[in-house]
Amino acid sequence: MAKFMRIRHRLREAQGNLCCYCSQRMGPPHKGNKPHPHSETIEHLRRRADGGTNHPDNLALACSECNTGRGAMDWLTYKTVRAGEIYREVMA
Repeated sequence: MAKFMRIRHRLREAQGNLCCYCSQRMGPPHKGNKPHPHSETIEHLRRRADGGTNHPDNLALACSECNTGRGAMDWLTYKTVRAGEIYREVMA
């Protein structure tokens, strides 16, 4: 657990406490059952379901809304969708 706290701290500093997808300022990590949409979460850039690991190079911080909204999309495609560079309908 302390390892992820250190990684979270380093990611927070590197990202300026901004979501890696939508660039919104994030709040503290959630502790209850229902997180705030902008609560800070650890995101696996290459999803674990696709063989991604917990290696720090595969981790970033994302707001809860983006983390849950990404689904099965790869991280770069999702980032372009969130930036408005491509439309969601294209990805349907």
